[in-house]
Amino acid sequence: MRDPIELYEYPKEWIRKGAEKRISSGLYILTPRGWLRRGITTGTTASAAVVASISSLKQNVRRVAVSTPAGIRVKVAVSAKNGVARARKFSGDHAFDATDGVVFVARTIGEEGIRFGRGIAREDDFVVSQAARQQLMENYRRACQDFGYGGGVMIEAEFTRKSERLNGIAILGTTGFVEPWCEELLKTKIEIARRYERIAVTTGRESWKAARELFPGFQPFVFGVHLKEILNAHGGEIVVVGKRGLLKHVFGSENPEDVLKSAREFGNVLEVVVC
Repeated sequence: MRDPIELYEYPKEWIRKGAEKRISSGLYILTPRGWLRRGITTGTTASAAVVASISSLKQNVRRVAVSTPAGIRVKVAVSAKNGVARARKFSGDHAFDATDGVVFVARTIGEEGIRFGRGIAREDDFVVSQAARQQLMENYRRACQDFGYGGGVMIEAEFTRKSERLNGIAILGTTGFVEPWCEELLKTKIEIARRYERIAVTTGRESWKAARELFPGFQPFVFGVHLKEILNAHGGEIVVVGKRGLLKHVFGSENPEDVLKSAREFGNVLEVVVC
């Protein structure tokens, strides 16, 4: 049985009754000691608010299903009435996600398309990643088709902390799900990774995708900033694929040769790719 987000195989001896349904939802990670809950990204939360605002024009809404960049549809709790909807960001068992509890508010407007307003982070433009923007538009278009809606939606955010209100929040998410980073997740992923002879250790989802293309014989895993831990624990062949900033944070350099030299102090690293 495979995890639908990272595609690693769970050990057969871990599988228990009801595991398939939970695992396939993308919202749960199986561990040898129980379950960890994935959260949902700001992109998924905002998408839920968009769908709920449109559907509330025709019916009472408490929960909506939205598509994610990972290809999995997920149900999100909402409160919605007469074209105004709220969806709360849920971070699962993530130990330090600062965006947990942020509320996205979506309101139907006359002009077609999606607009961004108060509470959404801005630089030169509103901070919305390409993957999240595509997710928002996909769910918006589907809701428009399902409910015969021809208008648009305004997305805003509400915060409980003053610091968040000042800075605003970015709408992001490459999978639609939030990995529940905590000590238990790190232990679990190391236990699973050690069952593979050849692994690609990556810093994030984009480098995970690059590793799948560049090293098809290596099982990719996302370890974020915990690269040294997995390198030290794994006894097989390893390649490292990562973003410059995170590699520099972990190894003190973004130069592939320097990173390779440092990484080999912890494990049998064959190659380093900076992307």
